[in-house]
Amino acid sequence: MTQAEQQEVVDDFLEPYFGAEFSPVTIKPEEEALTTSVVKFVQDKFSDAKYVLGLALDFTLLAQKISQSDPEAKPFRPAFTKDILFARYTLVTSRGARQANTLSLQFNRRKEGIRKIEEAVVDLFVGLLRPGYPSAYVYNTGQWQKFQDTLLVPCFSLSESGRFSLCHKLIEFGKSNLKQSTPIGRAKPRARLFEDIIRSYPRGHETENAGAVFQGMVAGFIKADRPHLFLIVDKTRTGSARQARIGDLDGYHGLDLEMSVEVKDHPLTADNVTREIGEFLAKVKQNRVMGLVFCQAADASAARTIRDAGAASITLEQFLGVVETWDWRKQDAAVNGLLHYLAHVEQNPEAVERLLAFIQTKDASHDSLIFYKAAVSSS
Repeated sequence: MTQAEQQEVVDDFLEPYFGAEFSPVTIKPEEEALTTSVVKFVQDKFSDAKYVLGLALDFTLLAQKISQSDPEAKPFRPAFTKDILFARYTLVTSRGARQANTLSLQFNRRKEGIRKIEEAVVDLFVGLLRPGYPSAYVYNTGQWQKFQDTLLVPCFSLSESGRFSLCHKLIEFGKSNLKQSTPIGRAKPRARLFEDIIRSYPRGHETENAGAVFQGMVAGFIKADRPHLFLIVDKTRTGSARQARIGDLDGYHGLDLEMSVEVKDHPLTADNVTREIGEFLAKVKQNRVMGLVFCQAADASAARTIRDAGAASITLEQFLGVVETWDWRKQDAAVNGLLHYLAHVEQNPEAVERLLAFIQTKDASHDSLIFYKAAVSSS
């Protein structure tokens, strides 16, 4: 997290209390010494009670909120005491309570409390990637009575500029003394290649069998999505009977045929669905196996025909929708499944090279590109 990003988090935190246009003035040495003493007190207590840092911010910002309706709270008040504080600002307690478990004050019928401020303090340190600040804001604010003379009165004594200065000092102290967490995610997200391939890779090419890329995409999808299955698949334009397959791709678990897949890289309609996949649907129904039909699109009649045979249609839009929910590793497994299909099933090096050229435009660091570089250098 850069310094500029951290400063933006701090500015956003302070803006509701001071306003976006607030311009502090230089405070007098006496007031500067008071802010320094508050920070020193927090420093001395911090190792045993980190919430003291939050209470100091809570009290300072509570005073600032009250100053929005009390003009006398804007200048520095060096003679301010606890008696003056509670004479001028009424302590609000819950009905029936003997003492306030959190600090809320009322001035001219306007109530302000530290509970919501403390919640914002917790969010501040989370935003600064300092998760070590205690997030138990109910407990934190419940300790306020222990620090009336040492923190509450000094924070209320300060001027607006003094409070602004103190807030920055306290936040800097927190940044320096709370360990910054290391972001879990990568600084630059990895390309989600399989999504890109489904969405924008040109599937038709004169050197490739029609439908080969789409069939390879489906093979990669099934390999990544159902790794427990053993897949039987051949190149396009090879009849399924040659391998005793039902569809373009059959998935086995040991001896059991778990599913069969038919792939059509064009729309299925009421006019062509029986001609295109009627035999496949009949075999799915006869063999009582799960049948999937991957296609560009399917109108209502075609989808109903597929469903009546006990199979399911997956359109290109649905295909993409599922893959968009996958993590990078699973998508990458599907990409490698597609590359394997083009290289070792279709046995088409030109198709592999064309796909690798596309991958290079999307992710120049992808592992598969070592083969692309070797292919280019040898050509």
